[in-house]
This record gives sequence, structure tokens and C-alpha cells, in this order.
Amino acid sequence: MRRVLAWAAGAGLVAAAWGVAAITPAPDAEEEPFVVAAAVGERAVGRNIAITVTDVTRASDVRAGEWRAEGNWVVVDLDAEAVVSEKGCLLALATLEVDGRTYRASERPESFLGESLSVGVPQSGSVAFELADDVTGGDATLRFGETTDPRLDSLIAVNVDLGTVEPAADVELDPTVWSAR
Repeated sequence: MRRVLAWAAGAGLVAAAWGVAAITPAPDAEEEPFVVAAAVGERAVGRNIAITVTDVTRASDVRAGEWRAEGNWVVVDLDAEAVVSEKGCLLALATLEVDGRTYRASERPESFLGESLSVGVPQSGSVAFELADDVTGGDATLRFGETTDPRLDSLIAVNVDLGTVEPAADVELDPTVWSAR
């Protein structure tokens, strides 16, 4: 009987240790960003940034004024504004993650990336992501933030199924302007 009780107590302690390990946060969890999820067309509000992704397009040829490039592009049209303070508020982070690979918005064309944001006055514009040639579809996550390091800050995340996005041959990036929305 003692042996059965010892085995039961040992099994209970192992189960309790497994439970503690399962609920213990990762070492870097205290610095994780506060993710605000949204869908295309839905406004997401973080600590000091509000973003609405209005359209996602795939293209083989992208233009921005006189600049032009061919490749495997995803163009994202969006509205953005500051929420609390304009001081230092930029659209500094724009990434697209597909199949475990993260792409930063291209700095080659003139785009919305790096634009200063104003409180209560949204601006509209585009950012473009140049993907590897082998990326043809799949689930993707767009992430936007006001700093390039979103730790301990809000991060806007928008999921997109690139397989459902109709490709276009030629896309012009929208210039950054005050939004009419």
C-alpha cells in the first residue's frame, strides 16, 4: 500500500511540475508588444497609433512617381494617425510575415513608411513589400508600429490570405495625403 501511495504522490508531483512549466511565461514575455489584431478594413487602435488597412494588392510591376520596379510585390493601402501625441509619432514599422519569413516595407519607392502622424487627422498612403520570387500565397501577417522596436508598446497586426489576393500587372503606390475618410 505504501508503494502505491509513493508512486501516486510521485506522479502527482510530476504532473504539478508539468503544470507549473506549462503556465510559466517565456523569459522575454515581459517585453512582448501588446498586439492589437484587426482585419482588412477595420480600424485598430494602439497606444499612440491607429491604423486601417484599406486594401492589399499583389503586383509584378510597382510604380511611385518616376520610380518603377518589377518583382513579386505586395502593396498595402492604409490610413494612419497618432492617437495621443504627435511628438515622435511615425509609421516607423511596417513588416509582412509569410511562411516564417519577415519582409520589411521597401524604402526604395517614396511611400507612407516613415511619415509623421498627426493626432485625429488620418493620412492615407501605401507601403510596398518586395517578396522572394517563390512566395506565391499563404497566410500572412502585416504588422505596423510607431517605433522600429515594438517591445513594451502596441503593435497593429492584420492577417491576410495572400492566396485570395488577386494579382495585378501594374500598381501605382498612392501618395501620402490627408485622408478623406
